[in-house]
Amino acid sequence: MIDFDSFSNRWEISAKLTLVTPMRIGGGQNAGAYSLSQAPVMLSYDAQTEIAEPFIPGSSLKGVLRSTVERIVRTFNEKEAYIGVENNDRVLCGKCDVCSVFGSQEAGASIRVQDAHLSSVMGNKGVLEERPHCSTEYELKAGHYVMKKKNNKVPKTQLRQEEIVASNTSFDIKINLDNADEKDVGMIILALNEFNHKRCHLGGGVSRGNGFAEVFGIRVKRKIVSSNPEKLFQIETESIDPYHFCDVAKKYLRKLRKIDDRMEVERRDFDVYYKAYKGTESEGTFVVKYNVETLTDFQMPGADEVTVTSRGVPVIPGSTIKGFLRHKLIADRVPADTVDEIFGSVKGNNQHRGRIIVSDAYPESDFPGNDKIPEGTNLTMWIVFDNIKTEEFKLIDDILSKPQVITGNTAAGKTRKSNSFKNQVKFVRIESKRFDAEEFLKQ
Repeated sequence: MIDFDSFSNRWEISAKLTLVTPMRIGGGQNAGAYSLSQAPVMLSYDAQTEIAEPFIPGSSLKGVLRSTVERIVRTFNEKEAYIGVENNDRVLCGKCDVCSVFGSQEAGASIRVQDAHLSSVMGNKGVLEERPHCSTEYELKAGHYVMKKKNNKVPKTQLRQEEIVASNTSFDIKINLDNADEKDVGMIILALNEFNHKRCHLGGGVSRGNGFAEVFGIRVKRKIVSSNPEKLFQIETESIDPYHFCDVAKKYLRKLRKIDDRMEVERRDFDVYYKAYKGTESEGTFVVKYNVETLTDFQMPGADEVTVTSRGVPVIPGSTIKGFLRHKLIADRVPADTVDEIFGSVKGNNQHRGRIIVSDAYPESDFPGNDKIPEGTNLTMWIVFDNIKTEEFKLIDDILSKPQVITGNTAAGKTRKSNSFKNQVKFVRIESKRFDAEEFLKQ
């Protein structure tokens, strides 16, 4: 464990995090004083400027970094970063390197993650937006889900307006590690890089597209007490290439996993990467980039908008695409257990989050107006298939292989008397990148 009796060094990591999709970290009642939204995000009030701005709490970012580091480490050796169970509660081991950095019941943390505030170039204009989230209600009958309906006619839904931090918003990240070694710094940088691989996400509503981000400009500084007798008690600062620390961390991971002792990761819990060694391109954890082409005009009402936008640019929300996929499987009479396995479940003994994470689809180029996405527009989106099996992936892939109308009939303008409708799109797979343990060490 790290000793804090004396000062050995301090590592300062700084970077810029830019949202690729909206982010939502709920503020609860504390944010109500600064927002008119019924579901506000967490805000920080600056008494000097009298402005309440969104921020990323240090505790939120620290939690994401810890779970990411733990997942990577356990994939190479499950005996490291061990979590035991006492009285039905998960308990940290308090002895591993991860606990040494992030803390445990046994000792404090060497890491300090500061709140990440808006980058100075951002300003405060257009950062907060309101976005509708509509969910269709289903009930379980004979092992299958069926749609609940009002008066046995129209689907029963729940509409909720949620405040979000808009995409393309940037935050300044500052992280300090005291008395840590180069391997510890490297593991933090590897975790930050997972944002760029789309395998790490921030905040709530992640499975429906929130929290995708990219991290740029990582810098590392080391501060130590000068060993020069003439500069007694003075602090020396040195900047070091961050890639150096990644190499050190990867050497550590190689030592964790002996070649002759390698076993495939068969568990599908989200604290490891399933099939990280010998998996195929359709099993394990992989991120698929899609081109989405609108075959007709796309238009879906937003909060006080003709169609949903992000910073004034029309988009197709990840929640809409994910909801369509789930509805399609249910309509095709896929068993409820399989639907729950793919999209997550909050009931019974098998509660877990969804195994697919769907980003918003953003247009690749500008087009006139902001009231619709015109026919023939190309958009980009990602789907993260997280610890998924081949047969589960194939269910989703089969749907995406055909042109689809991805909204309800009302939004699409479909009626019995008219075959003219909107919101028909075609998905084309551009690339797929799987978490492969050996490739991870080579990146």
